[in-house]
Amino acid sequence: MIAAYVMLHFIRFFMILLFWPVLKRIGYGMTFNQVLLASYAGLRGAVGLSLAMIVFSDEKIKNEYLKDIILLHISGVAFLTLIINATTTGALVSYLGLSPYSDLKKNLLLSVSNQIDRQVNQNILKMKSENYYKFVDWDVVK
Repeated sequence: MIAAYVMLHFIRFFMILLFWPVLKRIGYGMTFNQVLLASYAGLRGAVGLSLAMIVFSDEKIKNEYLKDIILLHISGVAFLTLIINATTTGALVSYLGLSPYSDLKKNLLLSVSNQIDRQVNQNILKMKSENYYKFVDWDVVK
């Protein structure tokens, strides 16, 4: 199962690399770091799991062992992808420099978030005074 997980990453990388010259020239373009990220992050296995479940539930396929093996491997690879890739993609994005936040962006984001918090608090104060919301547990809302 781990071999299949590793093989799928190499296959995904080489397929994206194969189409990279086209991907560079269309849309926003694509850098090599984005190729690395796309091949690592990839899909999480929803389509594969759906297809494996279709195979598993198909009564036309008589070989139960084959159906079990297909479902086991597909779900195992999806599980490994979720556990490994989902938890490490953020670090890879930072390492590749694909999401650098400038100080200006950080300050702007903090300012907007503080403004939203103030607006929410003002709206809650207004709502507390209205009779329509008298049974609301405001500690839970906040």
